[in-house]
Amino acid sequence: MAKGAALMLASSILFSMMAVLIKYASGIDSYKITLFRFIIGLALLGTAAMFGKIKLIFTHGPFLFLRGLVGSIAVFIFYLSIPKLGLGKATVIGYCFPIFASIFSRIFLKEKITIVKTAAILTAFVGIYLLTTSGIAGPSLAAAFGKYELLAVFGAVLGGIAVVLIKKLHDTDSSYAIFFAQCAIGLWLLIVPATVVPSDIGYSAVVLLLSIGVTAAVGQLLMTQGYNYVSVTTGSLLGMLTPVLNYVIGVMIFHELISIRSVIGSVVIIACCVVVLLANDKS
Repeated sequence: MAKGAALMLASSILFSMMAVLIKYASGIDSYKITLFRFIIGLALLGTAAMFGKIKLIFTHGPFLFLRGLVGSIAVFIFYLSIPKLGLGKATVIGYCFPIFASIFSRIFLKEKITIVKTAAILTAFVGIYLLTTSGIAGPSLAAAFGKYELLAVFGAVLGGIAVVLIKKLHDTDSSYAIFFAQCAIGLWLLIVPATVVPSDIGYSAVVLLLSIGVTAAVGQLLMTQGYNYVSVTTGSLLGMLTPVLNYVIGVMIFHELISIRSVIGSVVIIACCVVVLLANDKS
């Protein structure tokens, strides 16, 4: 238990470091940043498999492809939203995927949704509304949302779908194979736009891209290993440390502007995600 908690905490810290590095890499297009993340992931997994440290056994090809497609798009949107929305705001929105995962689990996996979980999901949408809108009246409800806020929410929706696919795939495929599938499909998805979009990248930018890829991949591998020692609920709850850390870092280091509205929205979202995760453990 202690070892698993330590691995999950280390994973959360690395994911937070990754997001900070992405913030520093705002001058590099998101296609290249995301592509490097997947390349490093493939390299680490492939090397570990070569030396017999892990086994990559693929069973359910269509679901692995779909998980890779949905998950890689969600990662790209998350990376894009950080420089557009700020570290704290983008991470809180991106990490509300447990809310959507619960909804899709009910639809596709027929999982039970309790009254407590239903209340938390509905309340979370209030938090999302507070965080993604300015509070200034517009000609329509849709106009009150910013385009990058809506895109970030869509990324969280895709993240929720990815979680449901992962749950399904765990019956047939290993966590390493599922992670490999995301990296492989993400590579094919982004290699063309990452190459076509022009940019002048120096040695410092390459080091930054490599650092993002390494922190993301190692964080993912530590999380995968951590789930061998703790329950999914415990691991997910420890993972919620990342949006909290990023919110504080965004304000303290990057001097991101916050409002009472955004603070309330962020607290509501994180609290509701915790309630949903705890409810999953009891259901």
